[in-house]
Amino acid sequence: MKVHTETNLRIPGPTPLPTEVLEATSRQMINHRGHQYEEMQARITANLQHFFQTKNDIFLLTSSGMGGLEAAIVNFFSPEDKIVAFTCGEFGNRFAEVARRFWATVEQVQFPPGQPVSKDEVFSVLEKIKDVKGVLFTHNETSSGVLNDVASFAPIVKTHPNKPLLIIDSISALGAVDLPMDSLDIDVVVSASQKAWMAPPGLSMIAVSSYAWERHEFAKMPRYYFDLSMFKEFAAKNQTPATPAVPALFGLDMSLQLMKKEGRENIYKRHLELMNYFREGVAKLGLELFVHDSHASPTLTSIIVPDEIDAKQWIDIMRTKYNTVIAGGMGETKGKIIRVAHMGNVDRRDLDEVLEGLKRSLPEVKKYV
Repeated sequence: MKVHTETNLRIPGPTPLPTEVLEATSRQMINHRGHQYEEMQARITANLQHFFQTKNDIFLLTSSGMGGLEAAIVNFFSPEDKIVAFTCGEFGNRFAEVARRFWATVEQVQFPPGQPVSKDEVFSVLEKIKDVKGVLFTHNETSSGVLNDVASFAPIVKTHPNKPLLIIDSISALGAVDLPMDSLDIDVVVSASQKAWMAPPGLSMIAVSSYAWERHEFAKMPRYYFDLSMFKEFAAKNQTPATPAVPALFGLDMSLQLMKKEGRENIYKRHLELMNYFREGVAKLGLELFVHDSHASPTLTSIIVPDEIDAKQWIDIMRTKYNTVIAGGMGETKGKIIRVAHMGNVDRRDLDEVLEGLKRSLPEVKKYV
């Protein structure tokens, strides 16, 4: 059930929870080695496979999405392995940095914030680099609201003569955006509970292909907590190696059931409709969108801050006077854009409140400059 609260939380995670999920998270704890828990993990995993569109293993990590990205690096590579990271914002940069921290040789190909990764550049770069072991993409760059066209990149990576692993960060897209893991032959996909999944923070989900498991056997980067071989062993009995975030799993279990009821294609359609509705509303206010329609994110929209307005003061007045919490820019875009999320448990009324707040605050916030 969609319940509108006094504060309209429109940041890109954590996102608002449906009533059913809130109720589920407040249940008493259960034995994480008991039958009741094992039934729940089996149900969650099967439902995640439905939305990941995969028959591959999926593991539940007690961590933020960054933990999932670390697991995606340390389980499949060895120090000095060549990894190519195509990035277009802060979260892609972080993914590349994780690989560097574990002594991979990272070739980072950066695109300006607000611009997507170019298919032609992917082809050109990979044609020149013959010894690549892995290729990293951020499906949805949350720092700017760019959706990258993974479907067009995947064939380029998968036909490379060195057979690199294709690894996708879909933390802020999966669950709201179509990403058929198996048909695109993606090797590793990472997502996180607090985004489009309408669940509490604390869980990262990682799907692993059979080819990635072959590479895991020879990977020598250090790992313990995120060693997926242990997760695979415990998953055989529907458990995790260490104590899981049980309340977050209660929430995810319920949210997945709600999502199954709504239907995968209906969810994708709803997010696209909300994206278009909000972008049209922003344009009617005379504000400029940071990302072009052709690569706009279905889960987050970024708006250019007019020159005469201080971004932080605008965000503050939206929160204190109009009860709407939005996000600012990151890295190169700090102070230059504001970001509004429309992922998961969201409808037009939520976005109407944002648009009304933006409209009313514009003349007011100029007084603070």
